[in-house]
Amino acid sequence: MRGWRRSPSSRQGTVRQETRPSLASLLRRHLTPRVVAALTIWRLEAWLAAPLPFLLVAALGRWPGALTMAAFTGLLCALFLYLLDGEEALETVHRWALQRDWARPLLAGPERPWLVWLLAVPLCLLWFGPFWRAVVLLLVRLERPLAYTIGVAGALPHSLLWTGLVVGGVWEGLLWPLMKGLL
Repeated sequence: MRGWRRSPSSRQGTVRQETRPSLASLLRRHLTPRVVAALTIWRLEAWLAAPLPFLLVAALGRWPGALTMAAFTGLLCALFLYLLDGEEALETVHRWALQRDWARPLLAGPERPWLVWLLAVPLCLLWFGPFWRAVVLLLVRLERPLAYTIGVAGALPHSLLWTGLVVGGVWEGLLWPLMKGLL
C-alpha cells in the first residue's frame, strides 16, 4: 500500500455530504402519547387481523362475520383518525413524502383532486386496513367529515372482500371440511 493516500473527501470534516434523514429518525422526534397509543392499537389490530376474521366466520357465518368485522374495523379507523388528526408526526410524514417523486402527485394539493379519488380512495378502501386507511386519508388532507365517512364506511367493502369472500371461502371450502373429516 505504498503511495496510497486518502482522498480529500474521505477526511473527516473537509467535505460534508448532505443526506436526508430517514423517516424513522424524523418520526422519533414527534412521538406523543396519542401517536404511541395509535401505534400500540395498530400492532394489536395487526396481531388480530388473521385470527379474528376466521373466528367471526366460524362463529357467525360468512356474511354476518364480515359485517361484524366491518363494524370492528370501522370503529378502529375512526379511533385512528381521532388519535392521529393534527399530529406533528403526520405533518412530518407528509413533508417527507412530498420529497419523493412517487408520492408527490397524490399529496401535492387540490389541483388534482381527481387523482386522489381515482387512486388513493379505492386503494385505501380495498387494500389497506384501518390504520393505514386513516394515515392515507390524513396524508391526502381530506376534510375531517369526509375522511371519517370514507374511513368508517370503507370498512364495509374491505371486510366484504377480505372477510366475506376470502376468509369465508377458505373456511367453508377448505378448513371446515378438513376439520370435519378429522373429527
